[in-house]
Amino acid sequence: MGAAKPRPLTGRRILLPERCPAGTAEALATAGAAVVQSTFTTQRPLPIAEFAGALAAGCNWLVVTSAGTVAVLHQQGFDLAAHLPTGTRVAAVGPATAAALRATGIAVERVADPGGGAALVAAFPAGQGLVLIPGAEQSSEEPAAGLQALGWTVRRVPVYRTVVAPQPPEVVREWPSFDAFVVTAGSVARAAVEAGGLPGPRVVAIGEAAARASRAAGLDVVAVADRPDAGGIAGAALEALA
Repeated sequence: MGAAKPRPLTGRRILLPERCPAGTAEALATAGAAVVQSTFTTQRPLPIAEFAGALAAGCNWLVVTSAGTVAVLHQQGFDLAAHLPTGTRVAAVGPATAAALRATGIAVERVADPGGGAALVAAFPAGQGLVLIPGAEQSSEEPAAGLQALGWTVRRVPVYRTVVAPQPPEVVREWPSFDAFVVTAGSVARAAVEAGGLPGPRVVAIGEAAARASRAAGLDVVAVADRPDAGGIAGAALEALA
């Protein structure tokens, strides 16, 4: 009989958004954590006429910042592959977003790995021309600011609105007692604080942008994942809690 694998997060309770990188809950549970998942935000589709018009007018690059954007366009009945102008190159902010695009028949030429807006900027060429970024109505600064610094003209077009989801009473009641709260986006941090108030649990952030937003919301960030995936989040949780 081999020795049992160590479970360094045994006894720790971690609050995790339902929408998170695939395998995150499993990785934390394998390390021994008791994982509670909840939906903090939902995406409300916006009219896509502006985006459809901007895409038809042409752009050098289409940059997609989340798999949620792909899902919203699909919900609206917009066939992105069919409407993509010839010659437009496509970039994705992370492997999950790239996979969602490829599933619709889109060839993705550039993928940030590890994911995130800053990572995409670091991998993006300097140049001139138009970059079109569909996404949230209130989107983060990156990658738009970084792409502009590289010489590109950037147009951001909202295709969905992030809406706060009400929290179950048990999550609100237990909010201060969680050992950690995984924050995957600034909107998640703000929604959680709106529901549970301050002080809240310590935060393990998926990246620097989420960490900054968490601090701005009044939360204590104790670890930041070095990669925006299940392994990176689990590693950050181990660093902070084990």
